[in-house]
Formats: sequence, structure tokens, C-alpha cells
Amino acid sequence: MQTLRKYAQHFTKLELMKARLEVFQNESGPEGVDFIIKTSAGNYHELYLQTVNLEKDRSVKISKSVLGEPKDNLWIALVLFMKEMEPVLYLIPSNQLAKPDDYIFIDNDLGEQFNHLSSYDIKIFVKGMEKLSEYALDNMISKLE
Repeated sequence: MQTLRKYAQHFTKLELMKARLEVFQNESGPEGVDFIIKTSAGNYHELYLQTVNLEKDRSVKISKSVLGEPKDNLWIALVLFMKEMEPVLYLIPSNQLAKPDDYIFIDNDLGEQFNHLSSYDIKIFVKGMEKLSEYALDNMISKLE
């Protein structure tokens, strides 16, 4: 899994640079934030990297305690891997997780007592790919400005 994550980090960084964004590895910022990006307009955004190997998994769990409160400049960078296909990068606004659709985005809120176990889930399945494709990097670049 660590090798896949390292590859996802490099892939994400290259894709963001191709989109003409400045990319900084988060060395000392908040836990869970992997990258900080700067747009040409000077706006900064935090990215929380998640990977899914579709040969093994069909969803990703994001711990609420690690992600923190959803906000306008916090994004989930979701990289999907599938055998013999190029990886695909999606940028999902963290605010979308706070408004679950119970289709792709699921809120597993276990209440105050078990908040440390609460998570957001992102489901990946064939019928949901059309909805998920709305968050493809090319479709989201303009929303970063």
C-alpha cells in the first residue's frame, strides 16, 4: 500500500503541475493535508490524498478526526488505480462530504461519544462513475480559482 501511495503522490503532483498550479508538499501543516496548491489568482487550497486500488477496493474511508471540519479550501484528491489503465485524479470539495448524497458520498456519523470513529465514505462503482466524473481534475480546475 505504501508504494501505491507514493506513486499517487507523484502522479497527483505532476497532474496539478500540468494544470499550471503551484504545488507544495505539506511538511508541517495540519495532519491529513498532503499538498497545498496555489492558483494563478493567488488562492491557496489544501489537498488530502486518498487512493483506491479498484482491483481490491470499492470505497475509501476518510476519518473525520483526521480530515477536520470541511471548508471551502479543503479538497479530497482521490486517485483511482485499475490494472492496465492510467490512474485518474478527482478533486472533491470537502464541503461535498458534509452534504452526503447517500449514493457516492456517505456520512458515517457515530455521534459525539464515538466521534473518533466517525468517517466519510466515498463509494466507487460502475453506476456511480458518471456522477464521480463530475469531479475529474479537468472539471474542477476552474473551481479552484
